[in-house]
Amino acid sequence: MKALGLLGGLGLGVGLMYLLDPEKGDGRRDRVRGYVEDYGRQTGTFLDNTRRTWGRQVQAVLAARSRPLKRQPEFGERLLTQVEALGLPLVGLVGCVGLGVGVGSLLEPQGGPQRRAWLRDKARAYWQSTEHLLSSAVPNGVHPPEQQRQEAAHTA
Repeated sequence: MKALGLLGGLGLGVGLMYLLDPEKGDGRRDRVRGYVEDYGRQTGTFLDNTRRTWGRQVQAVLAARSRPLKRQPEFGERLLTQVEALGLPLVGLVGCVGLGVGVGSLLEPQGGPQRRAWLRDKARAYWQSTEHLLSSAVPNGVHPPEQQRQEAAHTA
């Protein structure tokens, strides 16, 4: 604590010596005075703008309170109105909302990892069964044993 007081006194002494220097002190004091005046003007402008903004906001709140409350459309109603204005079918909107809900449930931090693991397992099982199905498909409409017989007949 004593060291902090000593450093503060030292700094104050150096600052006073800097400003009260007989040779260059006048210019330094003028420069500091200009800085203080500029900061004072900027602060006054900022406070004046803030006062005006707050005044406008208070007037808007008071004007809104004097009018009776009217029912505001809910989010779903506003969204439906916007979709109808764009000419999009309602089915597309429902599909997009469903897709958004599905992605949201997969990305949810609490239950999402288990859902993603379950979905990953289901997708792997589906694609493995599809691979098996595709690998057993008949190329060019000829079954493999029949193809082997035809090749044997051609070579004989």
